[in-house]
Amino acid sequence: MESLAPLTVILNNAYILYCLALGIWAGMLWLRDQPLSGNFWGAMWLASMLAAVSLIIGIIRAVGGAQFRTVYWLYEAYFILVLPGTFAMLRGRDDRQAAAIFAGIAIFTALAAVSTAQRNVILNPAMLLGLF
Repeated sequence: MESLAPLTVILNNAYILYCLALGIWAGMLWLRDQPLSGNFWGAMWLASMLAAVSLIIGIIRAVGGAQFRTVYWLYEAYFILVLPGTFAMLRGRDDRQAAAIFAGIAIFTALAAVSTAQRNVILNPAMLLGLF
């Protein structure tokens, strides 16, 4: 199942860009003193679904023999739960302060996803053999 390895990278990059855009969007709503709308909530849930798809691909790869560091599964759980968890903690608030909180959380999450890519959270068998 190592043919899915490029898909893992693509999904991680998509998640980074999606969370960054979500954070900028929430930040713009905060600056304009506008509430979070249903469009934003839909986009937030899509970000969590994108992380869930990435987890499913990771599980398929792990069953196929790919080696993952334990921290990979913790990051995936964080990516799936952070935005809906923030929504739950705020109890569905859509005011200006909630927009600021979502902007910070989404941008932080995008940076955490960048960190996973830079720290090689996913062990590549070629790296273990010293080929790269």
